[in-house]
Amino acid sequence: MRAELLEGFVRRHRVPAVAAALVRADGSVEVQVAGTRRRGSDAPALASDRWHIGSCTKTFTAVLWARLVEGGDAEWDLPIAAVFADLEDVHPGWDGLTIDDALRCRAGFAPNIGLTRMQPAWLDTRPLDEQRTDAARWALQAPPRRPGRYVYSNLSYIVVGAAIDRLAGTPFEQALHDQVLEPLSISSAGFGAPPEIWGHPARLRLGVVDLFRGPPADPAEPKSDNPAVYASAGRLHLTVEDWAAFCRIFLIEGGDLLHPDTIERLLAQPPGRGTRMSMGWVKPPYLRGTSYSMQGSNTMWASAALLDHERERAALVVGNDGRRRVLNRTLQLATDLFGR
Repeated sequence: MRAELLEGFVRRHRVPAVAAALVRADGSVEVQVAGTRRRGSDAPALASDRWHIGSCTKTFTAVLWARLVEGGDAEWDLPIAAVFADLEDVHPGWDGLTIDDALRCRAGFAPNIGLTRMQPAWLDTRPLDEQRTDAARWALQAPPRRPGRYVYSNLSYIVVGAAIDRLAGTPFEQALHDQVLEPLSISSAGFGAPPEIWGHPARLRLGVVDLFRGPPADPAEPKSDNPAVYASAGRLHLTVEDWAAFCRIFLIEGGDLLHPDTIERLLAQPPGRGTRMSMGWVKPPYLRGTSYSMQGSNTMWASAALLDHERERAALVVGNDGRRRVLNRTLQLATDLFGR
């Protein structure tokens, strides 16, 4: 991997920093980093720094669910209403919808917890399993929205996190460590804005349009990331080398972590037209040389990962600038890594 590729990305898109990794099925990993830890600073970003991968966290949550299934603590087609049978006033419209549907964002959950709940969520200091249960409670009291149709949903993965709290016998965060991170020797992972490298939002965001480069977001500020209740949907940070160790399981049919059939289920696309997300991954028909992709952003970071057609290599890219134009370009940079 040539350093000039990342340096050109930093200059061209005026991002503070970008990191990339190319991992092969044999376990070899190349890592490159370019730029500075935050805009206006001379401190260089390092390969050993931790990077926020946003909604690419969803693939970790799906793999954790798969581990619980293989361990006999969960089921693929487990009805959502059965997991939360103790909650009052669950709408009957959820009958027949499953955790599988939620993992593929086809269960009918709203995209997010809603603006009126966001501000209190940033201030909420209760244990996260309590917060997730509350999110599941109010989400399930309303009828599902167009169940069976794909609607990208952070709330869907928050509810899956609440289900994991119940079935794993330990909060989602500890279950992820015990079942996924530790077996893969991933030691750098944590939740929230990482301390070393700071994310950067757009200076002005108007609906789906964002304008101008924004200032760095202090990780000590709650709004430097989504609220903590989003942990299972998009708050993970880790080094790119550790992220590569995770993505490698999709190149080696699960390795020692999961059965090959489980990997295929995680990647399987549901039938139908339009965008079809598997459990965190999509098939990108417009990207040459690739079979699956995922992207993530908390509006202050931008990340992308690709698997090549033969599933022999994975390319990962993450930058500390959340502008949409940067997020869109990370996929192309990841594609370029396959050719260099």
